[in-house]
Amino acid sequence: MQSLKSFDESKSAHAVWWEQFRTISDKQRLPQALLLIGPEHADILDFTYEMAATLLCSHEIKPCGECKSCRLLNSKEHPDLYLLQPEKSGSTIKIDQIRELQTVAFTSPQLGDLRLIIIRPAEKMNVAAANALLKLLEEPPACINFILIAEQISTMLPTILSRCQQWRLANADIVNVDYLTIGEGYAAESERGKIFAQHNTILQELLDLRNQKISICELAAKWNTYELSNLIWLIYLINSQMLHYQLISCSNDKKNWTQQLHQLSQCFQPPQLFHQLDELNNIMRKLNQNSNVNSLLILENLLLGYCITA
Repeated sequence: MQSLKSFDESKSAHAVWWEQFRTISDKQRLPQALLLIGPEHADILDFTYEMAATLLCSHEIKPCGECKSCRLLNSKEHPDLYLLQPEKSGSTIKIDQIRELQTVAFTSPQLGDLRLIIIRPAEKMNVAAANALLKLLEEPPACINFILIAEQISTMLPTILSRCQQWRLANADIVNVDYLTIGEGYAAESERGKIFAQHNTILQELLDLRNQKISICELAAKWNTYELSNLIWLIYLINSQMLHYQLISCSNDKKNWTQQLHQLSQCFQPPQLFHQLDELNNIMRKLNQNSNVNSLLILENLLLGYCITA
């Protein structure tokens, strides 16, 4: 776990969050449910653990790093901090996990008067799990605070979003934003890093599809060799950047993908790209609810949307 100082000095977005956190914690006005929104690689979980250390520390100067609470937190064994996440990579958060969480939530804290529950990635809850969590958020025990972490919230239940105070890790330079730089933040050996390494190939294949150099069925079969959720994530970034070029600006950046993206973006009108974003969100929603989907059919339908001429 990183130190509070390291976040304050080296992470400008985290520094903004810390300022918000200090304000509400000093006034003892921590929201019952807080939703932190930002890319997975942005150290948000580390930030959350640092925030937890401050809230759970028993000393006046927090976090002290020396008290029993801090030592247990550093060893990931704190009884009043509960981390809920998918049981395995790529899977969803299931209702059985929320049922177990309900038992934890209604158990009194062991070391102090507060228990923190961290849920990540919150968008990975299936419908049954999300509805069960909603009941907890509607009538939470007084000693419980929830911290949800999400990369994107378009697939989350609106009723859950309405119960959370939302903090978004935003890019202040909206004109020059480049969504594909999000992919650069992932380690090369991570699943997202591996699919991002293919971004130039995937961009060229989309161009080939538009230019009728490859068929929908051929490209769908090729893409079907990728892990679907990570592929959809990358296409979402590509689609978002094309829409950005259409609506805001065309970057002068000389990155390898800029020319390909700009060329591809000229093939579409904004309504088409918005429609494709809706389709991508629908796919992500299906994947979050059910891992047994027909990935080839999903890819064929998605690629059809990129073939239609406005």
